[in-house]
Amino acid sequence: MEEHMPEKKKQIMLSAMKLFATKGFSHTTMQEVASFCKMSKGSVYQYYSSKDELLLNIFMYQSKLLEDRMQIMERAGDLHPRERLIRKIEVYLSIWNEHPEFIKMQMRDNADHVNKDIREFMFKMSKVNIDMLVGSLRDIYGQEFEPYLLDGASLLSSLVFTYMSFKLLDNIPIQIEEISKYIVEIMDYTAEGMIKHRPSPLLNARMFSFFEGDEVKTKLVHPLVLVKQIREAVEGASIEKSNKQDILDSILVLEEELLQVQPRKVILLGMLSNIKEVASWSSLYEQLCHAIDSTFRYAPGTFR
Repeated sequence: MEEHMPEKKKQIMLSAMKLFATKGFSHTTMQEVASFCKMSKGSVYQYYSSKDELLLNIFMYQSKLLEDRMQIMERAGDLHPRERLIRKIEVYLSIWNEHPEFIKMQMRDNADHVNKDIREFMFKMSKVNIDMLVGSLRDIYGQEFEPYLLDGASLLSSLVFTYMSFKLLDNIPIQIEEISKYIVEIMDYTAEGMIKHRPSPLLNARMFSFFEGDEVKTKLVHPLVLVKQIREAVEGASIEKSNKQDILDSILVLEEELLQVQPRKVILLGMLSNIKEVASWSSLYEQLCHAIDSTFRYAPGTFR
C-alpha cells in the first residue's frame, strides 16, 4: 500500500500520527501538523480536508498495512495452525514496533472525539481482528474449545497488546519472536485447562453487535485471494485467445485497484463487468462481489 500513496500525503499522515500519539487528537491542530511537516496549512488541506479525515486515513493505513503483511505471511507457505498464529502475532508486533504511534494513539483520548465514519471504521477493524483470532484458535484447539473462542480471543488480544506496551513504553528488553511464542504457549495452557475443567464461558456472540445471530463467523476471504483464483480459472478455460487476454488485462487492473486504501467504485464496477461474462458461472464471482462489498464497506449488493 505504501508505494501507492503520494509521498507528501504519507509524510503528513505519519507526522499527524506522532502528534496525535503525544498530544492527543483533540489537542492537536491542523496548523501544528503543518508546522511539524514544515509545510503550509494550505498544502496540508490539499491532501486532507479535515482533521477527522486525517485520523480516518491513519486508521485505514494501519488496517491496510496489517492486511498486506498478513497476505504476505499467508503466501509464505503451508504452516501448521499454531505456527501460523505465532507468525500472525509477529506481524502485529512488527507493525507496532515500526510505528509505535499506533499503540500510543490507542492509549490516549483519540476514540472519544471522532466522527461517525471513524467510529464505523474502528468497529470494522475490531471485528476483523476478532474474526482472525477466533479463526486461529478454532484451527489450533478444535471443536472442544468452541465455547471459549471469544474468551480466548479476548485474552489473546490483551496479551499481545500488554506485552507490546511493555516493550515499547517501558523499554523491556524482550524480542518480538520471544513474545509471540510465549503468548501462544500461554494460550496452549489456557485452552488445555478450559477444555479439562469446562468452566462456563464468560463471553458469547449475542453480547457483540459484531456478529449476526449466535454464530461466530469465520474470517472473510480477501478479494485479492478470490481474484487470483478467478485468474487461474480463466487461464485454464477454453476461451478465444484475444478475448482471454482482454479478460486477463481486466483482472490485472482489478488487482491493482484492490491494492488501494479505498478502491474506486467506477473502476471496480467496470472491471467486474468485463470479467462477469466468463466468470459469472463460477461461485468465485459471487464470492468476490460479496468480499468487495464487505472489505471496503460498500452497501450489500453493490457489485452483484
